Formats: sequence, C-alpha cells, structure tokens
Amino acid sequence: MSSVNNALTLKQILLGISDSLNEAQNHLRNVKPYDEFGRPNTLYTLPYLDFNLQVEAEFEKATSSDSQYSVADSPASYPYERSYKKGYEKAIAFKPIANVNTDTKEKNKVTSTISGRFVAVVPNEGLPQLIINAIPKKTNNIHVFDIEVDVFNAAGEKISDALVEFNYNQHKTELLNPNITLNHTTSFLSTSEIRTNVDGRATTQVKVDGVDFANGHLLIIEVNVGNVRTKISIQK
Repeated sequence: MSSVNNALTLKQILLGISDSLNEAQNHLRNVKPYDEFGRPNTLYTLPYLDFNLQVEAEFEKATSSDSQYSVADSPASYPYERSYKKGYEKAIAFKPIANVNTDTKEKNKVTSTISGRFVAVVPNEGLPQLIINAIPKKTNNIHVFDIEVDVFNAAGEKISDALVEFNYNQHKTELLNPNITLNHTTSFLSTSEIRTNVDGRATTQVKVDGVDFANGHLLIIEVNVGNVRTKISIQK
C-alpha cells in the first residue's frame, strides 16, 4: 500500500514539474519580438531541465500484546513488592491479577534519490513539417478509384522512399452515414502499404461497394506516413 501511495505522489510531482515547465516556456514564447522602440527583444527557450528528488518511504508495523500476572506468583520479580514490609505479604499475595497492554510500533524508512531530465523535443525532430496530399481519382470502372498520394515537406522537398499506409475507416464512415446499413465491403485496397517513388508519389486503388456507392454513402479512407495522417472521402 505504501508503494502505491508513493507512486501516486511521485506521479503528481513529475506532472507538476512538467506543467510548470510548459507554463514557463509558453510565457517565454509569448514575449514580444520587439520592444516599444522597435529594438529586438532577447528571446529565450528552455532546452532542458534537470531535477533531483529525494523521496522518503516510511513503513510502520504496529503490534499489541496482553500479559497477565499476579504478584503472588513471583513477588521477588517486581521491585516495588520488595519495598513492602513482611506483615503485608499476605495482602500482596491476594492482590488482584493485573492486565498489562503493551503497544509497540516499528518504523522503517527508506530514502531514495531520483534524478532525471526534461528535454525539449523539437517538432518533427527539427525537420520541415511533413505534408501529405492525397486525391482520389475516378477510373474507367465507376467502383474503382485511384488514390494518388504526394509526400513532401514544408520546404517543398519531395520525400522519396516514404512508407505510405492506407486504411478504410469503418467507424468514421458509419458516423457520417447515420441510420444507414453499410455493406462494409468498401475497402478492397490493392495494397495497404507502398513506398513513394523518387518523385515522392505513391498510388493505390480502392474498390467501393456498388450498393453503398449508388446510395451516395460517404466513405472515409485514411492515409498516413508515420504519425502524420490525412483523410480522404469517396462519394458518388
């Protein structure tokens, strides 16, 4: 139980540090680039934050014991009895039994040191933002579409040999077509993965269901390269 409580406490500490770090960076980011005289302001960023935490875990064990004794059993074992006069020994011998409750607590403490670093991660690893341009095009078969995908970055460079993934999003398709029963035979993709050529282009085909297509249902296909994704819709 103690380890669970300590884990929750540590989680709260780390989240508190990260939230404070984000607030500080947002404040620095919002500093005006120029002062009132048109001079450039000094802009700051937080590349990393080292932290060193000392965590103390305390484990407590409580025990309780009841003991019974009579002064008649062993008078010599109790110092206070030896102070009585001999004439009172009989009275002491018939003294009522006493109950002694002994409560003891054992405490163990473990102190640990946790060190770490919060590191600022540049979006897209410092490279220009990746862009996916996907367009569905009709073919001679009204139920078959070519999906042409161009992959490039914000600097206009074409990205070759990038793995492009295609997936039919049945859930989103159902949400966009409420109260309609779909055949779900929509996504007959000729390939679900393909790499871009030297021009940064990849092409696949998708065959839609004839009934869904004739009824004007909106069909959603997802295209992604790594964690960058886009969606296209196919409709009559």
